[in-house]
Amino acid sequence: MRTLAVGSPPRLDAILARAALSHPGRDAVLFGGTAWTYAEVHDRARRLAGALAALDVQKGDRVAFWAANRPEFVEVLFGVPMLGAIAVPLDHWWTWTDAFVALEQIRPKVLIVGASQVALIAGFSDALQAAGIECVLCLDEHPVERLFDAYTLHLARAPMQHRLTPVVPSDPAVIFFTSGSTGRSKGAVHTHGSLLAAAMTMSLELGLHDGERTLHFLPLFSSCMEHLIPLTLMRATHIIQPEFDAPDVWEAILAFEVTHFDAVPTTLRRLLEVAPTIIPKSLRLISYASEHMPAPLITALIERMPRVEFVQFYGMMEHLCLTVMSPSDQLRKIGTVGRPMMGTQLHLLNSDNDAAEPHESGEIVALSPTLFAGYWQDESATTPVMRGEGMRTGDIGRFDEEGFLTLEGRVKEMIKTGGLTVIPAEIESILMGHPHVSDAAVVGVPDERWGEAVHAFVTLSPGASTQEVDLTSFCQERLAGYKRPKAIHIVPELPRTGIGKIARRLLRDQVFALRAH
Repeated sequence: MRTLAVGSPPRLDAILARAALSHPGRDAVLFGGTAWTYAEVHDRARRLAGALAALDVQKGDRVAFWAANRPEFVEVLFGVPMLGAIAVPLDHWWTWTDAFVALEQIRPKVLIVGASQVALIAGFSDALQAAGIECVLCLDEHPVERLFDAYTLHLARAPMQHRLTPVVPSDPAVIFFTSGSTGRSKGAVHTHGSLLAAAMTMSLELGLHDGERTLHFLPLFSSCMEHLIPLTLMRATHIIQPEFDAPDVWEAILAFEVTHFDAVPTTLRRLLEVAPTIIPKSLRLISYASEHMPAPLITALIERMPRVEFVQFYGMMEHLCLTVMSPSDQLRKIGTVGRPMMGTQLHLLNSDNDAAEPHESGEIVALSPTLFAGYWQDESATTPVMRGEGMRTGDIGRFDEEGFLTLEGRVKEMIKTGGLTVIPAEIESILMGHPHVSDAAVVGVPDERWGEAVHAFVTLSPGASTQEVDLTSFCQERLAGYKRPKAIHIVPELPRTGIGKIARRLLRDQVFALRAH
């Protein structure tokens, strides 16, 4: 007796196949005045898989994508896993040195690059080949060199890949590189199973609608797991911008009737500064994450956009879905990042590695189906963070009586001064309470007397004027002596990673440079 199998197999590329089957004529991607339907994007993804198969890409091989936001990202993300191969999006802001460190780690068989990246790697064929790369597919013009060829040419002459390579949920699908804000970037391996779990969890917890019209301006190499993949599950139309520009964002929202976008507090602050008199009626949902949300900013956003729902979530490259805060709690629970998402277990460990007491701070340990499978071929980095009951996130937090989590910083960012522990987030919150301060970051630097000294960096609001001595007095009135910054530096802007987090390592370097002079 024969049985009929109905539905999608548990694999990442099935998300795109499902959308193409149910809504083939719906716009899937809009970019630069051109539109591709779901049927067309699915066909392109299958043709890419065919082209890669002709280049002998097999199950387990890596295919890296190094380019700024552009539509081909979607077909790479879903086309590479059709072969059981592993897609690896790279930070498009990386230098050649940064990229080569990553390429040596993952040793991709094929590298797909944009025009800016071609300019960086031209003339380095020997180094690329030494890193295991057999072909460089260029999305734009390419040099006449060994390894380099045209992406469009390979797609045009390749047959569609109709036969999918069998995979199981535990097979790797994508490697995401960490931001490297405190050291060398590491490749976090996510499986078909963890990404499918993240897609379902995020679409539910963020309140995404079927047919959402979402605007992408954050870098896709970092935001696709909580943004592109869940929204493709919801058969959204992806409107892709090459980079963030606040006025362009508002123009796109109006022109394309955008219903949702994902952001970080840094971009939301800029969007608020140039917001139009009338907020487009289509916009209904803004999700945000990545860094601390200042209370004055979220309050101002909600006052300015009362019809728009704001949803905050907390996650990381290694563990995609941790907490979420619903629209109704945005003002009631300012300063927290919400409660654990569906299927996520969180607990805290104190400095003695024992369970933290209620209301006591501790390192967050997390377990959910969205947990990564480890760092790519790096047991020395994986073993310290993985526990039997989950992953040590490296983040310090505490729960309130309702189960809402407040983040207090990174374990590595805690400052030990005179034998006492200082939490940077506490001082940053105080500084951002000053009427002239728009942003703040606090770091600890070596100090002969205190072990570490507290240094603060602030940016001022547009048109504001204050002196460092005034900010010092402001802190003296509000902070215990050991918590007060030994120096406050007013800077034009704070250095950030590609996903909007403070690059604290660069701030420490600035302190060392100041001391040298």
